[in-house]
Amino acid sequence: MDTINVLAFDLGASSGRGMLARFDGTKITLEEVHRFPHNFSVLNGRAYWNIVSLYEEMKEGMRLCKEPLSGVGFDTWGVDCGMIDAQGNLLGMPGSYRDAALDQENMDSVLASFVPEEKDHDKAVQEGERYAFSQTGIASLAYNTLYKLCYQQKAMPEQMKAADKILFMPNLIEYLFSGVVHSEYSIASTSQLLDMKEKKWAVELMEKAGIAPSLLAPLDYAGKDLGPLRPEIAREVGQEKLHILSVSGHDTACAVAAVPAREEEFTFLSSGTWSLMGISSKTMLEGEQVIRDKISNEGTWDGGYRPTVNIIGLWLNQELRRSFRREGKEYSFARMNEMAAAEKPLQSFIRPDDFMQPGDYPEKIRAYCAKTGQPVPQTDGALIRCVLESLAMRYRQVYQSLKPYITWEEKLYIVGGGAQNQVLNQFTANALGIPVITGASEATAVGNIMEQLYALGAYRTREEKCNILAASFDTAEYLPQDTAVWDEAYRRFEQLYQ
Repeated sequence: MDTINVLAFDLGASSGRGMLARFDGTKITLEEVHRFPHNFSVLNGRAYWNIVSLYEEMKEGMRLCKEPLSGVGFDTWGVDCGMIDAQGNLLGMPGSYRDAALDQENMDSVLASFVPEEKDHDKAVQEGERYAFSQTGIASLAYNTLYKLCYQQKAMPEQMKAADKILFMPNLIEYLFSGVVHSEYSIASTSQLLDMKEKKWAVELMEKAGIAPSLLAPLDYAGKDLGPLRPEIAREVGQEKLHILSVSGHDTACAVAAVPAREEEFTFLSSGTWSLMGISSKTMLEGEQVIRDKISNEGTWDGGYRPTVNIIGLWLNQELRRSFRREGKEYSFARMNEMAAAEKPLQSFIRPDDFMQPGDYPEKIRAYCAKTGQPVPQTDGALIRCVLESLAMRYRQVYQSLKPYITWEEKLYIVGGGAQNQVLNQFTANALGIPVITGASEATAVGNIMEQLYALGAYRTREEKCNILAASFDTAEYLPQDTAVWDEAYRRFEQLYQ
């Protein structure tokens, strides 16, 4: 067959890249054609994404591809959205989930409003959380779109009145390039506005929250041709025949699409700045324990379920590296792993999800260890090891919450940038006591590409997809070591959560 060329734009919360894929009928080869930084900006106390800058950078990525492209797909982080008016005009800059106003207090006030008959605030919040889960199947997290829109109604009422449609970030980008207005299932599933059981907008919930259901665009699935670029953009970037192909708008769903599992149901960890652990499942999970464990029944690219738990990930390592750099110490991530591996094991732990804000991480970690009566890491290597071992222990904790629903062989597939962190992968196998299999480090872009190839008819079955992945990307296996020692250390880790 002729080579198929597609371009995947994978936008993370701090950088974006355009990955060109060439598929010869058997194997994919990847080339990074454009990488660009981006971050949120705080204006008048509110956090925003610079969508205009992103738009220009993505046009540049298309322009840099000299061969004809058959398709382009866009994926981003979850929950964030922008608005357009009835004439199709963009209404301001999309807000960022890192906005300080999207806090526990804001979320709790929304949850309590769902049960106005309950006068005890704490009980109202608990009942409201149960109600929201019953309507959506999604865990209540302060940055979810639901709570953002409720806040915007108070803080920016005129913008909300002017809005005709709310578009999630990847769908907003698709709109800017094609004029198509739609909501893709996987990105919509992160919003806590979608009824995951019925796969339709949670109208009752939205009306209780004061959000007009008409603001949400029609829902559909990935793997479809949305049509050509706007003609003026096609001429500008020199890609006259380029079509927008709908992929999983949520980067985690794209990453899961790149898992090299031949089984239909499996356990995964998408490891990067964020870690997302979950299962690919035929059914959604329900019940009180699911709510307590903050398991979200998010969506797969083809309309299935991936019950997932969000965990802070290698952001911790990145923050340590930034702190070291400020001290004049320029360590590569490979060197940081070497330093960690040389340290004494299993000395001190942190609760990873308590460390979400930027800052002086060596000082923060040392202060936490001192406060909790643990040995205080003295060297840079000990700090790094503390972070990596704490992540592995947190993965075990989340895995234990998912284990009751796992009816298949126990092994964990790791994809994403963290799949290259051999030290963390081995720690994870040790902590969980099960084999760990790593796949593509560029998993989000690879999943984006695989969904585009599906839309173009290049394959149709799971077996064909796995054969393409196997021909294109290496895998590695890590077997558990020293499990009794790790079991004992896990008991110490769990005490931090009591």
